[in-house]
Amino acid sequence: MSDITCIATIILAGITQASLQLGLGGLILLYHNSLGKHRRKKTRYLAKNYILGSAAITFLMVCTFCFLIGNFFNGALTAEWLVVCIGIFAACGSIMWLLYYRKGKKSTELWLPKAFTRFIQKKARETNDNIEAFSLGLLSSFAEMPFSLAIYFVVANCILNMSSYLQIITAVSYAVLTVIPLVILKIHVKTGRNAVEAQKWRVKNKAFSKAFSGSAFMILAAFVLAYWVM
Repeated sequence: MSDITCIATIILAGITQASLQLGLGGLILLYHNSLGKHRRKKTRYLAKNYILGSAAITFLMVCTFCFLIGNFFNGALTAEWLVVCIGIFAACGSIMWLLYYRKGKKSTELWLPKAFTRFIQKKARETNDNIEAFSLGLLSSFAEMPFSLAIYFVVANCILNMSSYLQIITAVSYAVLTVIPLVILKIHVKTGRNAVEAQKWRVKNKAFSKAFSGSAFMILAAFVLAYWVM
């Protein structure tokens, strides 16, 4: 595959992963709880480290999957494995459209085990230093693995198909791309707005978020099928 095809696939995969809502919800919780306890400057540092944690785990996961493909798949996924990934993308898209949010017009609670959701909420309330914020960012992104697992496989496969001098740059760029919504929220709060407004926007536009995420997974599935399998 050409580098252009690989980059296009990676950008589409990054947009798809960035549309997941758990990391954004965790950062809003962090803001909401931190601004009531700390000075604004400290809250900004906590948010910064949360975003760094989210980007770090994404970068490490991409590198891990590059290692796995390089050592167990002879450096490239076969068409059969890509078809499996396509099937997972289609399933994830359907879940996004139908089940991603729990019922409730004024809620953006995700369809995750309640014990796990409470654990993240508890950690967000208790986060008081940069290491804890970094760890919370790691945890929130890692918790999205049921939806991002196949994405990591496809991204790593693309990176290994690229020119060697582009591989590390692309891996870092992908990690940055996936945290753009978090960066936008940070800028939103920094310019004088608050996390409550951001949460109200999420509630108001919940249907759009579901449609966008589900469509992104479906488009990614079609793109991989068209350019990597057929």
